[in-house]
Amino acid sequence: TAERKSSSSRTGSKELLWSSEHRSQPELSGGKSALNSESASELELVAPTQARLTKEHRWGSALLSRNHSLEEEFERAKAAVESDTEFWDKMQAEWEEMARRNWISENQEAQNQVTISASEKGYYFHTENPFKDWPGAFEEGLKRLKEGDLPVTILFMEAAILQDPGDAEAWQFLGITQAENENEQAAIVALQRCLELQPNNLKALMALAVSYTNTGHQQDACEALKNWIKQNPKYKYLVKSKKGSPGLTRQMSKSPVDSSVLEGVKELYLEAAHQNGDMIDPDLQTGLGVLFHLSGEFNRAIDAFNAALTVRPEDYSLWNRLGATLANGDRSEEAVEAYTRALEIQPGFIRSRYNLGISCINLGAYREAVSNFLTALSLQRKSRNQQQVPHPAISGNIWAALRIALSLMDQPELFQAANLGDLDVLLRAFNLDP
Repeated sequence: TAERKSSSSRTGSKELLWSSEHRSQPELSGGKSALNSESASELELVAPTQARLTKEHRWGSALLSRNHSLEEEFERAKAAVESDTEFWDKMQAEWEEMARRNWISENQEAQNQVTISASEKGYYFHTENPFKDWPGAFEEGLKRLKEGDLPVTILFMEAAILQDPGDAEAWQFLGITQAENENEQAAIVALQRCLELQPNNLKALMALAVSYTNTGHQQDACEALKNWIKQNPKYKYLVKSKKGSPGLTRQMSKSPVDSSVLEGVKELYLEAAHQNGDMIDPDLQTGLGVLFHLSGEFNRAIDAFNAALTVRPEDYSLWNRLGATLANGDRSEEAVEAYTRALEIQPGFIRSRYNLGISCINLGAYREAVSNFLTALSLQRKSRNQQQVPHPAISGNIWAALRIALSLMDQPELFQAANLGDLDVLLRAFNLDP
């Protein structure tokens, strides 16, 4: 409706999540900082969280070849897990390529069927969307998001956009939900489009900063965070206007952010927090958490998220961000507690379920890790079957992590089932409901 679209302040508490997949380094090198999910790359590439694992628990990499027998694949995976490999030297190129294409890997034929401006930058819509003509698709999408049904929420938001490509709020929630559903590349495209339509959308700016951080685009993350201050009526006076500031939709770069740029944006946020005195702005604290994460100051990032949680204790995305930062700070046991709290609030939060599984691997709790990965896959399948919707494009990440966990358990038969995608066999083996 016109009333909804004219209101840029309408928000939900589900705007962000993040990843401890790439641990950032204090010297800001390598572009490996991330905030939303402890992610393994999808398809056959298994990418572990590398730096924080102890030597006896480091789980290397396994690039499985379909040209080898299953036994050889399993042995290769097991050997990679048991060895102390230099993961990033061998796999960084493959990881970056996978990150660029993983979000469409299982939906490559899904081309947009309507003519929308090229500024969408390649967002791939589901072609078999049963809700494409649904009246009130946006409102129904919000309802499904509240219920935690992320794959179906995405379909409703896509339907709303296909009905009205200029609906900035639908683009915002599509981007937010894609991020929660472990699909950062799609999230970035959707959030960029939202901001082209509505440059002062603060929630989209913060969500975009987090997604940029997750994908290693530190420079873009800093730019989005600075723009959040510039567009915020409460804090924009802190920013001295500068001509020629790069836009949000420029070519993304994975080059490390200049330390002076990062420190400059951080100073803006710290000054804003100082101006607030004893009043805590949870959004400002979230931005501070991202900045501290980028600079590798995990304890300070944890403090920022905890401060935000004093205002929003029921915000499951904040609990997930706290968990990912705790994991990056070598505090996996506390991370498990934070992820568990996020899932208590929102049981359908697939990214947090996935993160919990990765933390379980870090702690050597392989059976618990497998259980969490299987639960995430089962949630996706239930949603798909109930709505007769296409196979989601993000489950490859979860299958890859599941294969690693099974190889760590030395279960070649179950590894075979995972390699074949036989979810029912695996659910029965671990006494989980289908």
